[in-house]
Amino acid sequence: MDDRKFKDEDGWGYAFISPFDGIEKGQVLQECRCFNDRQLDTYRCEDALTRLLYLVTQGEKLSSDEATTVFFSVTKLFQSQEQSLRRLVYLAIKELAHSAEEVIIVTNCLTKDINSDVDMYRANATRVLCKITDA
Repeated sequence: MDDRKFKDEDGWGYAFISPFDGIEKGQVLQECRCFNDRQLDTYRCEDALTRLLYLVTQGEKLSSDEATTVFFSVTKLFQSQEQSLRRLVYLAIKELAHSAEEVIIVTNCLTKDINSDVDMYRANATRVLCKITDA
């Protein structure tokens, strides 16, 4: 938590400054390019995904092209075995699936995770697959 001292009407106090204050869609989309790097920096990818998810859940609209580009960049993160990053990948896929085109392509990755020995992968992949497929 980032507490910074400020002066209020009484002349003292503390304020919580959100790490998401002032982020912009264009900046976050630029940061999401790290998903395509040959050598994944999981911390950087987690940070970019967190910012992206924040924007989307706050009502920021992505164009169909933006959503599709980011969606397929996110699917490249399936190569990481880092569980915290993988959880964010599942969340991002669920959030972006309604905006992106041709989301059915990701079902192969999700099916592999459903057949995985890792319980966390199986459970989350099942939830995401149910969310993105048509009834």
